[in-house]
Amino acid sequence: MDKELILGLYIKEKSAFKLSRFIEKGINFDNYIEEKGYSRKELISLGEEELKKAEKKRIKIVFYEENEFPEKLKKISYPPVFLYIKGKLQTEGVLIAVIGSRKPTPYGKETTGYFVEKLVKAGAGIVSGLARGIDTIAHKTCLKAGGYTIGVPGSGLDIFYPAENRSLYEKIVESGGALVSEFPFGTRPFKENFPRRNRIISGLSEGILVVEAGKKSGTLLTVKWGLSQGKEVFAIPGSIFSPQSEGTHLLLKEGATPVTTPEDILNYFGIVSEKKEKQQQGVSLSKEEKLIIEKLSSYPIHLEELIEKTELLPFEVLSAVTELEIKGIVEILPGKFIKLKTRETEI
Repeated sequence: MDKELILGLYIKEKSAFKLSRFIEKGINFDNYIEEKGYSRKELISLGEEELKKAEKKRIKIVFYEENEFPEKLKKISYPPVFLYIKGKLQTEGVLIAVIGSRKPTPYGKETTGYFVEKLVKAGAGIVSGLARGIDTIAHKTCLKAGGYTIGVPGSGLDIFYPAENRSLYEKIVESGGALVSEFPFGTRPFKENFPRRNRIISGLSEGILVVEAGKKSGTLLTVKWGLSQGKEVFAIPGSIFSPQSEGTHLLLKEGATPVTTPEDILNYFGIVSEKKEKQQQGVSLSKEEKLIIEKLSSYPIHLEELIEKTELLPFEVLSAVTELEIKGIVEILPGKFIKLKTRETEI
């Protein structure tokens, strides 16, 4: 299929999502062009002009049928027909979408920074939407921690929205990250663009972390896309008196995984956190002890739950936990609860 021809149609129709539905429904582009009475020459000209613009801006336009198109996005509902990519798009490893309110509370700002820093230092990448609030904090924290981040705006990549984030766009690319959009050049950040771009944020990610979200937040739309794509949704509990946490608490009621430490997410994906690595340095550990550490965080869990998670025999867990306590790595609490020892509890 002629890339320039379909790209021209993409621009002519002025509806990226409409053409995505064509792929979903198996509509033939050539037949559609003929039915609409479009000039193929005009469409090819439009496509060629867009590719020239992209080359000048050092942006790559990747067609759905090309090998460079991310496999992750080929598998979602309504996959984008084209992706405009600036920088280095890497989809290997664990990518976590971090999303939330555009007007976060001080609590939301603090928890976003804390979680993102720990996730990044453990090797996870961060995906977000470059909007004000939680998105911006997530990207900036990731960059500060030396991590990999992908920004997915609700506009063309030649439009900086919000305007104050122009330097953030540039820093993401300079740091080795990527900017990704399905919208042609010149596309303004219209309201309807954001719910549609959210399927790309969730599609690129293995899991979604919701920090703060109001009852009618657009964040919840990203979650819906993520759930339809089979992604794990994590939510940080907030104050019961905070409007910014109403949506978050609704997600928790509906089955989202509550998280209170970054280790809760890292454990889910089998990633060893920086804290765990430091605790293990210079300490000889058995395979049972290593397995138990992988299943623990600073949040206490009951002995029976630990036995279930490790699938070890009860006496093996008891023996290993006792050894880890002696080595100063875990703490045994009243009621047979166990947790990783934190700096506050270290002797």
